[in-house]
Amino acid sequence: MNTQHKIQHELKSIGFIHDLEIVDAKGRVIHRERVCNLIPQDGLAFLIQSPFGDTAPITNFYCGLFTNNYVPTDATGAADIPVNMGEFVQYSETTRPIWENVFVPYGQYTNENDPAVFTPEADASVYGSFLVSSATKGGNSGLLLSVARFSTVKALSTGNAARLRASLTYIPTDVL
Repeated sequence: MNTQHKIQHELKSIGFIHDLEIVDAKGRVIHRERVCNLIPQDGLAFLIQSPFGDTAPITNFYCGLFTNNYVPTDATGAADIPVNMGEFVQYSETTRPIWENVFVPYGQYTNENDPAVFTPEADASVYGSFLVSSATKGGNSGLLLSVARFSTVKALSTGNAARLRASLTYIPTDVL
């Protein structure tokens, strides 16, 4: 493995953690899963270039869930969201929930205290979650920064809610 591919592999292995909770009407957690993500090639390029001004900054990212039995790859992009991934759009929020991240010294951005909430208006099965720079439900544009596939399909139903937390962690290379 050449040096560039080794660095890309190591960066992809740290990235984001997606934590999905399904809660009942009383706010009790009835299911929870935490999974590591895949940072697609475009997302990885953005994370590497943006601190140095080599690409324009993106102010906000938004959370989404997908319903198709889709396996993300390095080439997955926002154009895959509506058709290939099958974005879950039957929730009461008018746009994709914003990823309300805060910086946690030293080296993490997280929405741990302010998760993205999805209030289903129809029963659905979801296979994974994502972060993208477009707020448009069912949209196919923007930068797909992170995508995670759950280990098992998750059942969403009316009367319950799904809460998604996503954390990006930068780990110094001296601890790898």
